[in-house]
Amino acid sequence: MTDLLTRLKAGRSAIRRVNLADDVVVGLRLLTDQDYLEAGVAAEEAMKARKIEVSVSSAELFEHEQTSQFLARAVVDPDTGERLFQTAEALRKALTRSQKSALVAAYLEHEKTYAPSEGNLGEAEFQKLLEAVKKTPETATLNDLSFDTLKRLIVTLAAPPSS
Repeated sequence: MTDLLTRLKAGRSAIRRVNLADDVVVGLRLLTDQDYLEAGVAAEEAMKARKIEVSVSSAELFEHEQTSQFLARAVVDPDTGERLFQTAEALRKALTRSQKSALVAAYLEHEKTYAPSEGNLGEAEFQKLLEAVKKTPETATLNDLSFDTLKRLIVTLAAPPSS
């Protein structure tokens, strides 16, 4: 069990480099479920602190705050992996709206690339992954797969579909 937990945690080490400006390169790390929970709670607290009730009319503000909370946790120094922004406010003060949008798009692509799930892993890609695992079971790419994909691999290897 410890080995599996270690491998799951290792997926967080995948850092994508993103060029925000001529000489500004930042990293993006994959967020864990805990990161998402903390970002959601922080967004709720930020709205309450401003005395803004989450409603239909304030939903867009909430989404912007939540996105800032997510990015504050995902944007890292590409060389060290350390967070660049300790708060969402620091992120908002440092980035333009277009830079923030570019980071969101890059993060979503990074998540697809390094944490593929059944939702975005086609049959051909899955079969290619399956063959790679059969050839080299200790492959490091397993560290970066989602739980759903790992589960699908285990089920397929344990009980291959009949022809």
